[in-house]
Amino acid sequence: MTRGSISFQPVSVARETKVGDNMKRRILGIICFALLLSLSGLALANGVTLRAYTPFADQDPSAQRYNDLMNEWSSEMGNAVEDYSGIIDETFIENLGAALRDGKADIVILPLSSGIDTSYLVDAATLLAAAPNSGIKVLNGMKDDTGFTLIPVRYNWEGLYVNTELLSQYGMTAPTTFEDLIVDCLQLSQLGVTPIANALCEWSEITLDCAAMMGAPENSFGSKESLDGAVNVLTSLTLVGAFGQDPWNASDADMEAKFLNGEAAMRFDTADLASQISEEKANAYTVVPLPGMDGATRQVLVGFPDCGLAMTKACYEDATRREAALSFIEKLLGGGLAAVGAGTLGDSIDQMSRNATNIAGVLYDFNKDTFDEWSEQVIAQLMSSTSAVQ
Repeated sequence: MTRGSISFQPVSVARETKVGDNMKRRILGIICFALLLSLSGLALANGVTLRAYTPFADQDPSAQRYNDLMNEWSSEMGNAVEDYSGIIDETFIENLGAALRDGKADIVILPLSSGIDTSYLVDAATLLAAAPNSGIKVLNGMKDDTGFTLIPVRYNWEGLYVNTELLSQYGMTAPTTFEDLIVDCLQLSQLGVTPIANALCEWSEITLDCAAMMGAPENSFGSKESLDGAVNVLTSLTLVGAFGQDPWNASDADMEAKFLNGEAAMRFDTADLASQISEEKANAYTVVPLPGMDGATRQVLVGFPDCGLAMTKACYEDATRREAALSFIEKLLGGGLAAVGAGTLGDSIDQMSRNATNIAGVLYDFNKDTFDEWSEQVIAQLMSSTSAVQ
């Protein structure tokens, strides 16, 4: 009996000890979990909430991407964004104006012509100095009428679209030099494929703009040198049948449809064309930087700004908010807001926008009094002789 009591006692004590240890561990685990929740809540409570006003709403092609970037940044940083995105109309401008006056806005994304009082905003150069590695760029083409400079977010560009899937059927790749472009156009023309689907009698301004950027140095765009360069480029292209059999009598709508239907290899067009290419087909298309006749790839974009970003002075003057806002700006600039399109197409647009060193405008803006007459003369002489205009 004694031996029995002795032999069972350790077992009993061992069980009590094990149960006690488990209970302690559970209690300790509950305490730790509660502490983590408390600390997490404290971190969120101490996080910064930024107030952002942007045009990325409704059917805007960047709306979903902006929303994703906003949520990613909030999750990564433990901060939050009060988002006031909306269509930029009179009500939006009035609400933003009131927020600026009351110091209740931190980040704004606007077109240059919004009419907002920029005295409440910090310009791109100041923000670049504060965050030199954030992706912020200072471009002359982003200045508004008052000389205030916004950070570029998205552009209304004109460029060369390429159907890479069609080219690959003939063992060809997207042209990267002007020589490549000429050779590709010649080969495609000989194969009976329309190389570049643009009508030269209708909406030829886009083609002329791109040709002017390709035909002369970037910094001469809009000058007589670039006008002459445009003629040289178009002459070289028409001589190899780049615009098909009869670009003088084709409608541009038909040529656009031909390109979108996969019946033509390339097309000069604006950023808007990307929105007509479905996600299912996006990997078959790309946009290439304009290849210069001088052998240099153009990094200055043809076109004009769509929208730019600024931080408010109220935000900048608060060190904590400024740090959070600069982090959010870096997230937005690196996140592909400029990618108007999906897949390979969107990636190429984003890359082209990131590499842009300026945005040059369009030829008409430089030559409003003479552009129409000049363009008609160019097309008429190309049509009759495809010889360069002297």
